Amino acid sequence: MTDFANYRTGLKPIWCAGCGNFSLLNALTKRVLPNLGIANHRTFFVSGIGCSSRAPAYVNTFGLNSIHGRAVVIAQGAKLARPDLTVIAIGGDGDFFSIGAGHLPHVVRRNIDITCIMVNNFIYALTKGQVSPTTPHLKRGEGPFLSTEFYPPVDPLLDMVAYSLSTRSSFIAQGIATDVRHLDWLIEEGIKHRGFSYISVLTPCATFNPPELFDTIKENASYLIEGEPVQLPLESIEDAWIHDPSNIGLALRLAQVPLMERPLLGIFFQGKSLPGE
Repeated sequence: MTDFANYRTGLKPIWCAGCGNFSLLNALTKRVLPNLGIANHRTFFVSGIGCSSRAPAYVNTFGLNSIHGRAVVIAQGAKLARPDLTVIAIGGDGDFFSIGAGHLPHVVRRNIDITCIMVNNFIYALTKGQVSPTTPHLKRGEGPFLSTEFYPPVDPLLDMVAYSLSTRSSFIAQGIATDVRHLDWLIEEGIKHRGFSYISVLTPCATFNPPELFDTIKENASYLIEGEPVQLPLESIEDAWIHDPSNIGLALRLAQVPLMERPLLGIFFQGKSLPGE
């Protein structure tokens, strides 16, 4: 284990008070990187554009704050050029799943050993509150979470976990910013997995999200624990099944559970690692 102070730069984060990005930064610099003992000079963070994409400036490793939607492309190039590096791409829901969405199926099928951390705050926060592909309605037909002042959503929510499963990512997990210890574990497992790892981090936007959005997520969330029954929404007619993250069929069924009805936290799927582990 390495001293966590080695992984923080002297820059002070300028996120809003209450932003979930603080939790992610603490997870990475205080526990994940020190626990794994990864040398600073063998770690590369790349991000796109957005609030979470400021992260490389605060982590004392090699880093690049790149262009909107292109973080995973640059991450692939870095890993191919320097296979010895631990490469982590960080971005938001708009960054990865709007302008950058076209790149994801290709990084998945190549299964290059990088870790993609998508911070999902359900909105374009840096550009002041426009809806993103993940902005939800409270209930379909009953109005949006966001006020009309902030461009209410008209399109259905894009579920990134379901998308990632359908494209067969080799490691898929979802955590929440308010449970940092669990988030630590998910990120560590994602980095240790040899292959493309996708981790969704559900997080509040303290400025543009109404409080009831994240309150609903926290109240309804349940954890996926290997070997234990899966908690489904109350209205589900399915019998609970035992969670097996190696079973892609069960993972695809989990992905059909609506996020706003039962946010599931944990490892959805973990396939075989690349040779050499």
